[in-house]
Amino acid sequence: MFYTRIIRPIFFKTDPEWIHHVIIKGLNVASRIWPLNFWLEKFCLIRDPRLTVKISGLSLMNPVGLPAGFDKYVEAPYAHGMMGYGFAELGSITYSEQPGNPKPRLWRIPKDKGLIVYYGLSNSGAQKSIARLKNIRRRPTPLGVSIAPTTGLTIDQMAEDYLKSFILLHAYADFITLNVSCPNVASCDVFSQISFIKELVEKIMQTVRAQKIVKNIFLKIGPDMKIEDMDQVIDVCVANGITGIVATNLIKKREGITPQSSVEQLNHPGGISGMLLQSKSDAVIKRIRERAGDKLKIIGVGGIFSAEDAYRKIKLGASAVQVFTGFIYNGPFFIRQLNKDMIKLLERDGYKNISEAVGKDVVAKM
Repeated sequence: MFYTRIIRPIFFKTDPEWIHHVIIKGLNVASRIWPLNFWLEKFCLIRDPRLTVKISGLSLMNPVGLPAGFDKYVEAPYAHGMMGYGFAELGSITYSEQPGNPKPRLWRIPKDKGLIVYYGLSNSGAQKSIARLKNIRRRPTPLGVSIAPTTGLTIDQMAEDYLKSFILLHAYADFITLNVSCPNVASCDVFSQISFIKELVEKIMQTVRAQKIVKNIFLKIGPDMKIEDMDQVIDVCVANGITGIVATNLIKKREGITPQSSVEQLNHPGGISGMLLQSKSDAVIKRIRERAGDKLKIIGVGGIFSAEDAYRKIKLGASAVQVFTGFIYNGPFFIRQLNKDMIKLLERDGYKNISEAVGKDVVAKM
């Protein structure tokens, strides 16, 4: 209440990217003050056996994670646990360092509880990111790394670019996500080409087998794919032994949404997060579960503003979820409350563990 009535209105009068930068720097400092980190983590990070999740080799204290896009430069790797997250995804990271799109490149749309993001994959590149990842001494929660292609490459060069980043970064991450759906890059339409995704997945998994790499690998897809294209991507992931799919990235196509914001407020390039993404994300999660059953693990992202929102995605097939826009709109203790409220939902439905609820609202077709 204090956050939504006092703090948030002050924040929302300030440039969103500047606020993001200040929060990252503040979290970095706070997380390195070990007594403060200890007590915040003890308070915010819910440790309850009913919420523990196992995804292949990953063990999560709770199913709520931080998505890629928040900590692009690996600046606050110790902060995610004290924010209450059961896991976090850093990046996206590209092979070469890049500044991203010109500013402004981040806008709020409060009427739709969302953001418009047009960063353009700003990050320090794989080599500099490795130096920061190497220095992480303690991991209270699993840390993944999202990989995306360096801007300016042709589609014929992209798969090799991903592979170079994967080879460099995989040893320093608990899981890797191949981001093939970044909506804040002008050339991202090429990622909808199934042949490219098939080439990328096959190239990565061939390397995994040849080098005997043991790593959970996810593919992050967008919400705007045609159903027949999505089915092909699902089939490619199953056939090649990918761990799972992160569903979904932000909205790029503005058709099929009913915003409360004005045309002027929406008149920015980039991808839309938040409430407008909720139903699209739910539909994609359901489709993946229907087609792949439990052959693919799903991490659900998009429009989570309550425990009911997260729980619905889990019952549609997600083993875990990722939340950030909801954190911005609800405040620093939102993830803690989200997990506590999910325990109540489990108790209501008589489940002893969150995994029992996964996919309960979907009948698999495979």
